[in-house]
Amino acid sequence: MNIATKAALYNALLFPGWGQIYLKDYKKGTAIIVAVIAAILSILFSVIQTTKTLLKISPFKKGTVTLEAVVKLSVTSLKQLNLSYISPLLLFILLLWIFSMIDAYLRGKKEMAKINTAADPESTSPEV
Repeated sequence: MNIATKAALYNALLFPGWGQIYLKDYKKGTAIIVAVIAAILSILFSVIQTTKTLLKISPFKKGTVTLEAVVKLSVTSLKQLNLSYISPLLLFILLLWIFSMIDAYLRGKKEMAKINTAADPESTSPEV
């Protein structure tokens, strides 16, 4: 598997930004990873706040915390989320993921071209 494909797969299968890290573009890789983690934490914070609000309104009674009750609370809190806030964050994550895969693939192709020209310097020299 060549460098370009491997870098794109790291982004697709692991996490956005890992392909850039693999290709030693640490600044761009770190920026992508931090941006995605910030968006995920923001969504998580919103879910936690909604769940806390629901628990204040109708708290669990002592001894009634079951898996079914927790699942019901989770479903209710997901229904109460502000989608006008969550949707742009999910779209941002998706677009950043796609960007990081394409960027890693293209950068990997450039790296492969450098390796190939370094290995065969006569192939790029002009004929005299």
